[in-house]
Amino acid sequence: MTDLMPARAEAQKIWQEGFDFRCCATKFEVKDEYIFHSHGVAQAAENIAAQIPAMDSEKAYVLGLLHDYGKKYDEQETGKFHARTGYEELKAMGYYEAAKICLTHSFPDKNFCDKDYASYSKEWLSWAHGELSKITYDDYDRLIQLCDMFFEGMHMVDFETRFSGIMKRYNLEYEDIKNLKEGAERNKRYFESKINCDIYQLLNIKKL
Repeated sequence: MTDLMPARAEAQKIWQEGFDFRCCATKFEVKDEYIFHSHGVAQAAENIAAQIPAMDSEKAYVLGLLHDYGKKYDEQETGKFHARTGYEELKAMGYYEAAKICLTHSFPDKNFCDKDYASYSKEWLSWAHGELSKITYDDYDRLIQLCDMFFEGMHMVDFETRFSGIMKRYNLEYEDIKNLKEGAERNKRYFESKINCDIYQLLNIKKL
């Protein structure tokens, strides 16, 4: 790992400290889902990256594990945007690449339309626009964006199931998330072209 990235053991320690903080600071009703999601994204990213010679599977795992680090705070209770808190806190530790993933995983398109994020405040979105303008996405950003879309509740799922869950949870119409779904499908095709394999098959994802 570079100095911009924690090694696997250090990343696990950082993740655990964030998880413990959330459990102590507030009632964490979805902690089992958070554990499943964080480790699931990490393992999925590691498995895909391991098929691509130009990628580092260890780095992919670390980024997947820490992508939601900012959820050490309850967004509704604290008013803290998890993408921002994760980005700022990991950057303060000196781990810029890990910090970056906290922001980029939430915005597959750095030139996103605010209407695609109706549940986010204008202040959060304005901040994100400003920070993303300084960032160049790479294959690790795209990989974590992809793997983040494979989890719904306590299940590893296909996109149809994932986006159906998002629509129900936030009371959205298909048009509200059309761009997000198209971005996820584009990322899936991109990595499938690199590994010459169907990613659902590689990760053993079956439609619920």
